[in-house]
Amino acid sequence: MPRLIPTESTTISVHPGTLGYEIQKLAVDKHCFKAPQQPSKQKLALVFSHSNGFNKETLHPLIRQVVKGMHQQDRYQQTDLCVFAWDARNHGDSARLNEGTLLESYTWFDNALDTQQIVRTFDLHSAYDGVIGIGHSFGATSMLLAEFLYPNTFTAICAIEPVMGPGVADTEVRAQLPMLSSLKRRDTWPDKETCFKSLAHRQFWKIMDPEVLDLYVNYALYETSEGTVKLKTPKEQEFHVFNVSSYGTATAYSSLRAVNIPVQFIYGQDSTYVYIDPLALPELNPKYIRAVQVEGTHMVPNEHPAAMVPLVIQVIDAALSSANKKSMESKL
Repeated sequence: MPRLIPTESTTISVHPGTLGYEIQKLAVDKHCFKAPQQPSKQKLALVFSHSNGFNKETLHPLIRQVVKGMHQQDRYQQTDLCVFAWDARNHGDSARLNEGTLLESYTWFDNALDTQQIVRTFDLHSAYDGVIGIGHSFGATSMLLAEFLYPNTFTAICAIEPVMGPGVADTEVRAQLPMLSSLKRRDTWPDKETCFKSLAHRQFWKIMDPEVLDLYVNYALYETSEGTVKLKTPKEQEFHVFNVSSYGTATAYSSLRAVNIPVQFIYGQDSTYVYIDPLALPELNPKYIRAVQVEGTHMVPNEHPAAMVPLVIQVIDAALSSANKKSMESKL
């Protein structure tokens, strides 16, 4: 299936509290899906945030499945859904906007602040009846950090494979992490067809939804002045994000004790990026946290997007129920 055509594509400034705020931008796509039954009685904003090394378009299969699944439920038949999908400042279309300005000081906290900037710039809490964060890996961890720094940034979060840990590993241990090999990856091909053929046979891509690789090849690359195609996300920046992850991932884990919104964690049973017991996460905050493991690897939302839908709907149900309860209590 083709990419989702945005209702609106916007360029906004990065968070003003971060270095580079004077010139760096974020590329944001808005996708609006009208309720099956009109007039609608409710509007929800769904904010999607991608993993490191990927781009907003590779989330389109997940977005499509979530919207379809929600609108198949009787309780959401009169709910308009607006999706906000964006590229981190050093990824995808944002990286192209920021070419020549990217800094080595960029951290997961900066991405968390940019996440909050999306919610604030589009005034989502005023315009919608709920703001649901749906993030994967780097994107999911950043959402948790944003919620910690700015409580109630979200009405609920569905965190798929967030990278977290209970502490900061020694520098020499971190230097051995396999994901740091991203610096050696190939990032340029003669054309898109050659890129597709070079990736399609790899096990990493073979287990994904076929649409994801198509979207990666067609929208994660740009044509260079030399006539080749190259990744929009510089491999040096992908490496950098992995290399500076430790403080953000440790803070995200510790922040869970302070969460006061529903959070649904989803981890793949065969994930290699899990440094904790996922099913023990609710013990940190039983009132608000739920956690499950499903079939798949760290890339599970790209492998089995349909499997995410019931769990996304579950946390949205919990969020709206909690919001209604708080509203009623405030009126007493």
